[in-house]
Amino acid sequence: MLAELLKHPKALTVSLLFHAVLIGLVVVNLDFSDQPKHIKVGEIAKTVKAEVVDGKQLEEKKKQEELEARRKKEAEQKKQEARKREEKKKKEAERKRKQEEKRKAELKREKEAEAKQKAEEKRKAEEKRKAEQKRKAEEKRKAEEKRKAEEKRKAEEKRKAEEKRKAEEERKREEARRLAEQEQKRKEAELLARLEAEETQRRLNSLREAYILAIQQKVHRNWIKPAGSGKMPRCEVNVQQGPGGIILGVSFGACGGTTETYRKSIVNAVYKAEPLPKPADPALFDRDLKFYFDPAS
Repeated sequence: MLAELLKHPKALTVSLLFHAVLIGLVVVNLDFSDQPKHIKVGEIAKTVKAEVVDGKQLEEKKKQEELEARRKKEAEQKKQEARKREEKKKKEAERKRKQEEKRKAELKREKEAEAKQKAEEKRKAEEKRKAEQKRKAEEKRKAEEKRKAEEKRKAEEKRKAEEKRKAEEERKREEARRLAEQEQKRKEAELLARLEAEETQRRLNSLREAYILAIQQKVHRNWIKPAGSGKMPRCEVNVQQGPGGIILGVSFGACGGTTETYRKSIVNAVYKAEPLPKPADPALFDRDLKFYFDPAS
């Protein structure tokens, strides 16, 4: 029996524990019982045998339980491993999901950033386009203003030039008219002066003729024809006179072929005619007077 128990160390251990417990109970019974119970050796053997059998069964049961526990443990481990795999799978899936979400979010952010960048670029391009349009419009406006100002300036210059031309033409016409009037007046004045001069000259000539005739007549009235004077031609007589008709000297011009007596008679007649007649116009007075003496007149 002992060899059998040695083959099953766990059963032996259980049996020894059992006997220890039993001995303890016996001791306890000895202490608390008035009449101790007598335990037979056969009963003890039976009990030990039964305990061995029970130990085997217990060992078997324990093996079964251990096997079951191991199966359960393995199953639990498998479940845990499955759970871990599932959790890992879930975690991986979650990680992938989060990574995908992160990727999608990143892609979304990139797209949004790209869209924002494109929108910004579009906005800037639009602003640039509008600025360029505004610049061109401003340049066009300024160019138009400059063109209009230039046209206005040219028109003003043309107007002023036209006014200046018209004024110049008017001035020239006025100048020509004035010059024509002046020329006409000059001509009229010249004509009038010439006519007046001619008239004055005619009048003076007439007065001079009358003045010379008066001197000739007075000299002729005072002339005494000399006896035996011979030829008595017409003689040019030059008389120098002073103020009031005073005789200062007498000379002859052309008086060829005459005698001294004849000439002396003429000189005497001139002196006798002193004072000589005055001219009707004082302007006709001539200190050197010339006239012709004609004895036949």
